[in-house]
Amino acid sequence: MNLRNSLLLRLPFVAVTLVLLTALLMATGLGLLTQRYLIEDVDAGAFQAMASWNKSLPSLIQQDNVWSVYEALTSVTGADVLHTTSLVVALGANGRVFASSDPRVFPTARPPDWSSLWAPGTLELSSYQHLEDRSAHPGQSPPIKSGHWRIYVSALRSGADSNVGTLVYAVSDELYRERLISMLWWIAIITVIAVALFVPVVWLLSRRMLAPLAELRRSMLLDSGQARQVGSVLAVRPDEVGTLAAAFTRLLDQVEQARQAEKLVAVGALAGATAHEINNPLGGMLNALHTAQSFGSFDQTTRQTLDLLDRGLEQLRTTAQALLAQTRPTERDLMRQDFLDLAELIRPCQGERQVRLQTELALPERVAVAVGPVRQATLNILLNACHAARPGSVLELQAKTLEPGLLRVTVSNQGSRPPVTTLSSIAAADIPPTGSGFGLWESRRLLSDIGGSLHLDHVSGVTMAIIEIPMRGTSVAATVASGAQHSHPSENRGDSHV
Repeated sequence: MNLRNSLLLRLPFVAVTLVLLTALLMATGLGLLTQRYLIEDVDAGAFQAMASWNKSLPSLIQQDNVWSVYEALTSVTGADVLHTTSLVVALGANGRVFASSDPRVFPTARPPDWSSLWAPGTLELSSYQHLEDRSAHPGQSPPIKSGHWRIYVSALRSGADSNVGTLVYAVSDELYRERLISMLWWIAIITVIAVALFVPVVWLLSRRMLAPLAELRRSMLLDSGQARQVGSVLAVRPDEVGTLAAAFTRLLDQVEQARQAEKLVAVGALAGATAHEINNPLGGMLNALHTAQSFGSFDQTTRQTLDLLDRGLEQLRTTAQALLAQTRPTERDLMRQDFLDLAELIRPCQGERQVRLQTELALPERVAVAVGPVRQATLNILLNACHAARPGSVLELQAKTLEPGLLRVTVSNQGSRPPVTTLSSIAAADIPPTGSGFGLWESRRLLSDIGGSLHLDHVSGVTMAIIEIPMRGTSVAATVASGAQHSHPSENRGDSHV
């Protein structure tokens, strides 16, 4: 992951940036507020001085006492005109200068020259808003901002209606600028100290808060066991990181379960393939053994050995069938060609028994049933029918599909009635017959595994084996309905049904 895109770096950086911006805004606000308070202090002092002059100067002007007026003015501004930061001018009723704190700029008995105070481009009239009581300053104008001067103008009255002159008081910004600069320096120093303290603290706190998230991210690079251990520890947290860790742990568990499932599927496929390869030759060995037991003559020791071999092979077949039942792969669909292959497989028996095979296949090219059990069961029945058929007779094989979704295979031969043990072998549930009928019993079992059925009839010298298998994707109800609609031929004829 690119470090620039990591939240572990971006979030602390954003927090520090916010701290710096906050400190800068607070310092700026404090500076402006300090400047405003200093100006208000200057205005308050000016109005207080003007109020004092308004009380004392009118009588002195009426007495034409210039020197006393000058002393009264310089008592506030100071006599040192070279370093004073304020200037006051008292005008007489004729508009000429009666006295001023700096006679060099405003000489007595002359018209005033305001060029040293007026800066027309910067004139700004302040408001009375910050004055607590306007009625306490009658006759005074609001402060006038002109350049670096703040000018206050007031009428001098000796009585209610007697105007004796005008007082102009100008205060330079230098009066409070030094204090303002000093206070701004203090604000800046305090701001820098605060930033120096809070920035590392905010950075460390942010990194500490994000440490569990970083630990969870690092755990994703570990193996599943270590990652699950880290996730379990973090999952107990009551915050969002705990929720993420719990979800991450569940995801690891699901991945592990999927991995185990894949292993089981692979093992099952291997077991199924092995069982399938064992089952086919095992069936042939059991058929040969049962044929030998049924028709051969052996001494007692050999028969006991064959019985022992039969039980062992049967145990192997049971095990193989159990494995196939658990891991049976999806077999391909039955093809029309499969029935033609069966006809070829029983050709040696036909030649031996002098039997002619007649086939009738009303099938599509592909039928949706498992090919393995159908081929094996049909071959067993065909071989039994071939061996039981009367020499020179006709062996019939019919296969057709019925609606909806049912395959019916019929094998019929002419010959004697099968033994009762052969007929009863189909109804045997789990125990195979010990004598004849094992092939039919095995065929019935194979068909039952895929939902099929086997019926055996003997009517008027004809033995008929009927196989019915539901196609894949066909519901049981539909199959039952189809079976009822297309009843067995023996039932139609009213013959016995085994």
